[in-house]
Amino acid sequence: MKKYFLIIALVLLSSVGISRAQLSVSSGPKVATINDKINQNQFVWLSKAPLENIQGTSEGVKGTITIDPKDLSKLTGTISTDVASMKTGNGPRDSHLVGPQWLDANKYPQITFKIASVTNVKVEGNAATGYATGTFTMHGVSKSLLIPFSLRYVPESEKTRLRAPGDLVMFAADFDIALKDFNVAGTDGVVGSKVGETIHIKAQLFANTAS
Repeated sequence: MKKYFLIIALVLLSSVGISRAQLSVSSGPKVATINDKINQNQFVWLSKAPLENIQGTSEGVKGTITIDPKDLSKLTGTISTDVASMKTGNGPRDSHLVGPQWLDANKYPQITFKIASVTNVKVEGNAATGYATGTFTMHGVSKSLLIPFSLRYVPESEKTRLRAPGDLVMFAADFDIALKDFNVAGTDGVVGSKVGETIHIKAQLFANTAS
């Protein structure tokens, strides 16, 4: 599988067990915006089924997150991806995927995760892991999900390779969704045979603050 960089959006906090001295950055809220000029910003998803395994990506990822590097318990934000940008490497299959029998991009153009809270956050230096609770919306259905995440915060003064302005937030999350929970039925007989009933999603993103 292609290796992607990590990042942002979705992430939050819980100050349980966190020593604020652990984050070697200045305090105060900062708004980080997902940088669409960094092509590693993607939702990568995998469908495993008896007759076929399908891997795809979604490139239309955007959103913002407000984060206080010294107090992760106050993080908020929303991340979304454009359904029409989802690709599997097969043109006819991509057309079916975004069509009315499946995700219906015309009627439901975006998949969104809105952060509500985070728990069990552990911080080591400028990196953190934890669980984000929020509202995941797909195909017109909204469900509360608990999503494990990892996060790294890189102040502008410490960046070496990426040229985007401001501080950098790198975020990664892996989680599963059940198609039936979002009323995605597809073509008769396909879910469970050629398309998995559960889809595994990897969100790997970059965001940066204004300099």
